[in-house]
Amino acid sequence: MFRLFLSVDMVGSTQFKATAAARGVDGWLETFRTFFTNFPLMLVGQMGFEFLDEEETPAVDVWKAMGDEVIFTARPSSPEELVGILRVLLRTMRLYEATHFPKLPLRLKGTAWLADFSENNIALEIPELSSGDASPHLDFIGPDLDLGFRLSKFARPASLVLSLDLVEMLLEADNRSTVAMYLVGREELKGVMFGRPYPIIWMHDAEEGFDFLPWEIEGCPYIASVMDTQPASPEALRRQIDDMRLYLRKMHGLERPPIAFS
Repeated sequence: MFRLFLSVDMVGSTQFKATAAARGVDGWLETFRTFFTNFPLMLVGQMGFEFLDEEETPAVDVWKAMGDEVIFTARPSSPEELVGILRVLLRTMRLYEATHFPKLPLRLKGTAWLADFSENNIALEIPELSSGDASPHLDFIGPDLDLGFRLSKFARPASLVLSLDLVEMLLEADNRSTVAMYLVGREELKGVMFGRPYPIIWMHDAEEGFDFLPWEIEGCPYIASVMDTQPASPEALRRQIDDMRLYLRKMHGLERPPIAFS
């Protein structure tokens, strides 16, 4: 069994809060209250539109809110449904920015990754947060969860940064042409891949593209480089996945099978 995790974080929030506090303005409180209340509702609404013709709409639930970040979890039933969920997240981020941030120095960035709970990761019920009238409150712990949080450092506005396991699953989707994925670089992630640099892969909706702002392009080499490149081919992305498996097997005696739908 696996779960999809989706993180949405505010870009520029620390400076925004500090500037408001220095001016003695507390309006930033309402900005954050609105985000944690309205973004999940908007996401649910967009999910309904995306899967209007399907028998069921996939459930995307809030796992936790941390600082300026809200994290969702879902259990997609197919690669195609997974693609749909990611497109909904990107669309919701774009709509939320247009509605709530048109005159604020804030943007949204996203991270998406998978966690396999068949062996190395665990789900723990927290009795103090559970209710007899609702589903148990679960917390999730394990190396796949750590990977997502490490990877989120390389998220940028207007896109999602993806884990390799997730990329592999997207490549199997019949509707994969509706999204575009870019290999923008490699970075060492603390506690991940024994220090071997991890591929940084960004995704956007194929119909929308990136909408980075001029100063974002000027200030980030990854953003600047991706503006002049084409999406990575499926073959190039699969090579990254195969190289990762070869490294783990050859150098550390570990097998990392694909995460599969059960």
